[in-house]
Amino acid sequence: MSRLMRYLNASVFIMMLLSSGADANQFCFAAAETYYEQVYCQLQAKAQTKQLPPFHQFKKNNEQVQFSLLKRPAQRNGIALVAPSKKSPAVPAAQAATAPVDATSVSPSHSAPRPLHTSEPARATLRNTVQANAADQCELRQSELVCGQVSYRLTGNRANHRLTPGVLTAANKMELPASTGRAYDLAAAYQQYIAKMCEIGLCGVTMSYRKFAFLYQDLQTKGLDFAQRFETMFGFLKQDKAAMAVSEAINSPAGLSAEYCSVLGELYYVCDYQGKNLVFVRR
Repeated sequence: MSRLMRYLNASVFIMMLLSSGADANQFCFAAAETYYEQVYCQLQAKAQTKQLPPFHQFKKNNEQVQFSLLKRPAQRNGIALVAPSKKSPAVPAAQAATAPVDATSVSPSHSAPRPLHTSEPARATLRNTVQANAADQCELRQSELVCGQVSYRLTGNRANHRLTPGVLTAANKMELPASTGRAYDLAAAYQQYIAKMCEIGLCGVTMSYRKFAFLYQDLQTKGLDFAQRFETMFGFLKQDKAAMAVSEAINSPAGLSAEYCSVLGELYYVCDYQGKNLVFVRR
């Protein structure tokens, strides 16, 4: 094959990749559900995972094995790696309960999250953290969640040219509230996380509240700063987003209903369904 033909074939392949857009698997930090998975993503961003298994295989190992795999490459790259804690989260995020918790209905604009204490289990769902759940008054109509006179549209990823200028720069921070060490309003932190992910055009690859709560507990047991870890994650995600194309296509999955959705402040409903986190944004 001539050099020209190799060049043309490579160009076509690159164009196909860009036109198809990036999915969640290409945004490593968006798929990281534990501290060690986050460290793996840091190493991947530095192109230092050559001696490590693929991410999907790495996730299948227990903490001790993951720590052993990461120890040397982390040392070589100046990443201080915390050893596994004897007190680990009791329930892996992937195994946490998905069934919604019954609650009394209220107006969407008046839901009030309560503080999540560090002793609460990581299997907590967002519907556990609000005084009442307005989704009981909502109806799902394809990609619209209609709650009384207010509607929310299912929102996915957005191309960079449709973002607010400057959101992918270093100056834009995640700014999760700092933990006091006693009680932490995890629902408020989750709302900030969702808002920031949507701001940088990654509304379609957010983690569910269950996984968010699990990661909070995982970091707490290792003595790590939750807000700082998310700031690090956000920095890498912005870099990836600036360099990659994304697909804006999104569809409401079959079987999804309002009972899987929870109100999040005045702007969002989030639906934890079949391993996916779906975000509906107020129109």
